[in-house]
Amino acid sequence: MNTSDETRRRSVGIWIVIAAIFGGSVALWLWWDPALELIGDRAGLRDWVARLGPWGPLVTITLNILQVLVAPIPGQFVGVMNGYLYGVAAGTLYSMVGLVLGTAMAMVLARRYGRPVVERLLPQAQIDRWDDIAGRQGPWFFFLVFLFPFLPDDVTSFLIGLSPLSLPPMLVLVTLGRLPGVLVSSWVGARASELPWWAWISLGGGATGLAWLFWRYQTRLESLMLSMIQRLLGADPRPGPS
Repeated sequence: MNTSDETRRRSVGIWIVIAAIFGGSVALWLWWDPALELIGDRAGLRDWVARLGPWGPLVTITLNILQVLVAPIPGQFVGVMNGYLYGVAAGTLYSMVGLVLGTAMAMVLARRYGRPVVERLLPQAQIDRWDDIAGRQGPWFFFLVFLFPFLPDDVTSFLIGLSPLSLPPMLVLVTLGRLPGVLVSSWVGARASELPWWAWISLGGGATGLAWLFWRYQTRLESLMLSMIQRLLGADPRPGPS
């Protein structure tokens, strides 16, 4: 990708973020009271979900599959939602089923159809950077990528498929690496109704700040996490000079 394309992509990203913040602010201003009443009625929401039967879990599992393959939805949001609606145990189960299925599909798609399908689904800049990093690593490196925050685990799912590593044991490691983060998200969702308003403001502000930091300093944060992985593995996961 040349410099002009990268600049154009970044400009589009900035305007999308601005539009999302503006739209979210307007929505909160218009529907704050009914939304608060709906979210506060946890029993009513659970009864409504229960009436959906198997379609409720199926929808959330599908959201997590899509989150891995095309990343339109923040995975943490789905995990918190599952914890709120189903509790820690069932929420974690439904999130993990979707994530494992999505990860397996990403690996198999990349293994079966190769680099062309990966280049259609992922930004070229991410492929170039992480292909160089992941191409020299073994199973435990990938496990830590899924365990640590601020690393593109969904991108890594496709790159595992492009690697010569055996997929079944890698899927087991990836599942174990994802599990702690999913448990935390489900726990937060399950305890959502117990938190006071000021805690939600703090959590929302912190999540917004982290999202901005990741967007603004993504490469630096990834390098920091990779340095930690390097120390744990006694290897150098950083990319060579481009």
